[in-house]
Amino acid sequence: MDVVHPPAQDHQDRFNQLPDDILMSILERVDMRTVLRTSVLSTRWKQLPLLLSHFNLDIDEFIPPDSSMSADEAMKSLIKLMSSLFGSPQSETTINRLSLNFFLFNDLETSLTHLLNISELVCSAVDSGKVKSVELEIRTEKRSELTAGDMRLRAKNLVKFFDVSRSLSCCLTKLFLSMASFSQPDLHQLIISCDQLQNLSLYSCKILHTSRLKLDMPNSKLCTVELYSCNIKTVEFLCLPKLELLCCDSWSFSGAPLSFGVVPCLQEIHLVCATLRDQSGFKLTDLLRGTSNVKDLVLDFQGEEARKVLQTALNKITTLFLHGIYVKFDLLWTLVLLGSAPSIKIFGVKVWNHACDEGTEKREFFSERNVLWDAAQLDGSVHYKHLEKLEFGGFNPIIKEHLDFVRAVVERAPKLKSVVLEDREPCGECEAMDNPFYPSTSMFPRSKDEKSAVMPRKTDFRTI
Repeated sequence: MDVVHPPAQDHQDRFNQLPDDILMSILERVDMRTVLRTSVLSTRWKQLPLLLSHFNLDIDEFIPPDSSMSADEAMKSLIKLMSSLFGSPQSETTINRLSLNFFLFNDLETSLTHLLNISELVCSAVDSGKVKSVELEIRTEKRSELTAGDMRLRAKNLVKFFDVSRSLSCCLTKLFLSMASFSQPDLHQLIISCDQLQNLSLYSCKILHTSRLKLDMPNSKLCTVELYSCNIKTVEFLCLPKLELLCCDSWSFSGAPLSFGVVPCLQEIHLVCATLRDQSGFKLTDLLRGTSNVKDLVLDFQGEEARKVLQTALNKITTLFLHGIYVKFDLLWTLVLLGSAPSIKIFGVKVWNHACDEGTEKREFFSERNVLWDAAQLDGSVHYKHLEKLEFGGFNPIIKEHLDFVRAVVERAPKLKSVVLEDREPCGECEAMDNPFYPSTSMFPRSKDEKSAVMPRKTDFRTI
């Protein structure tokens, strides 16, 4: 008599029959907790984690949901696992990429102990050839409790960590640091010591005394730099020959937050900042001086009036996005920028449409701001000869300025192929208010007649 296996057993048998390379491919796509759970299924599965070529060890995965486990206990578990993995004589596979994500505690003595333990384990693995490259994300346990003194001590611990981790520094390709106050020489030396570093992210970091960070690294492999809410007046990119992408999100000082020297590969810049009341604007051409190959630009800040000068600064831009424009502002002024960038193929605007912040100090300030480019500056003879795609985030057909803007672009862009209109982002507080700029139901054009009312000329028209 034939034995009938339950369907689940059949699936498990088929799964176990997969060759090792297929199983490894599956395991490399799941988190480490899942990998460790599967390793107890059988003797064969127990060996598979030791064969992984990519390891992602994230401290969050060591704290189960609804668990009372402390962050300190989670760090000890992570370090114990690292010791087991790197110290196992059965592990013969080289780890091509080790990604580590862990906490730097407010208890700085505990933090230093954990940092030195991690340094010893990783450096030993690198020196023995078990690890080829490392990615580090060093986060903050409790941001709200940090004082200025804490941030300075955190920076000192990080500097010491990298000083004693020469082997790690030499194969570090990605680094994220947060909530630390460095001296300019210390941070510059820390970055230089990581001679294989390709991606650098700083979150809420500060430069002491001068508030300026100078990056002069002719041999650097850095291709991506991201700065988020950093208390740095200016970052001077004196020499970064391989830099391709730069993101600068939120800064607190007046004037341009960036300046450029030798950056021949820089092609994409993202600038996002909700301007504070005591901040002054800066000239776009001043910021772009020193760049010659930038093609993609995402902006939200004040500009300048000199269109001819703008043409020189923007002549190679092929993608331009303007985000965070107050919903009640006229949008035709943005076409001064579009007309000053003759190579643009993709142009997008995104309006800030939140009735819930009306009446706040922030919104009153935005309402008082004067746009430096007036729609009257538009040259009727200017056409956007290379524009192929228009994107509009937060479009509302009951707002005349939105309709005027879309029609003005369509009329001046003979090669326009696609118009993408995106709905506003959902907000429960706004939906609870009676405000015509934020209707409770979508006002998007859906029917053929509604679309024609927005855009008479035949173009690929989509709403999201």
